[in-house]
Amino acid sequence: MTFAPRTVVVSFFLVVLSLAAAAQTPAPDTTQWESEALKLRLSYPSDLIKADPEKVLSDGHFTLFNVDTPKLAVETHCLRPALLLELPHSGPAQTTETQPTADGGTHVTIKPAITASILLAELDIDCVNAEHESSSTTLLSDLAEIVLKVPGMKSIAQPSWYNVGWQKVHMAAAQGQPQAQPPADPQTTDMAASQPAIPQALYTMGLSTNWNNHLLVWYFSSNNIDTLNRITKTTVRFGRAEAAPLYPVPMGTAAP
Repeated sequence: MTFAPRTVVVSFFLVVLSLAAAAQTPAPDTTQWESEALKLRLSYPSDLIKADPEKVLSDGHFTLFNVDTPKLAVETHCLRPALLLELPHSGPAQTTETQPTADGGTHVTIKPAITASILLAELDIDCVNAEHESSSTTLLSDLAEIVLKVPGMKSIAQPSWYNVGWQKVHMAAAQGQPQAQPPADPQTTDMAASQPAIPQALYTMGLSTNWNNHLLVWYFSSNNIDTLNRITKTTVRFGRAEAAPLYPVPMGTAAP
């Protein structure tokens, strides 16, 4: 059996186009975000919605997980937010369940509404160099491991390096109850009390990488470990590389 050369070429070209289209088709229930400047594309769970990245800034400086302390401000002040995704909720902030106990008492369980967020930020090298000429080889690990420096948080996994395709990524993860800076002025107490309460438990992960001359970091957070694992499966395409999960394996919790 023989084929005309033009027919073979056209057939091969159509197969290549079909494979390329399949590789770029987002998975069900995901939404795409793309940055031409970063040459980066994400496919994240569709129940997350885009929010204003400036929302993480307080008085012009970067805050993380709604925590604003002088020490954390030093660690994050050269970060510039690029993308903020949040899980919206319209119901009550928490629900209460009561169950009778064997001794005739009542067991009360308080379940907070599930929260989740993905924050993508870039390290401003000009900001770093304005203070001192940076020759540090730990910038990437420092970026991811900021999640370990949030007051009230502790590590739940050994910080490590792994690859997303050919791209090298550094990971750190923590759990705990983030501790916000107490108000210096007693008159601000009522104002602080009116703000949404910090979740009793929060699971966080930082992933950093040097891509296309950009030092990037993703910060994931949720008060539910299953939700954290779901959002860290957000896929990323670095340039023309294949889409792959940002963090491909499940994250567990630390022993209490």
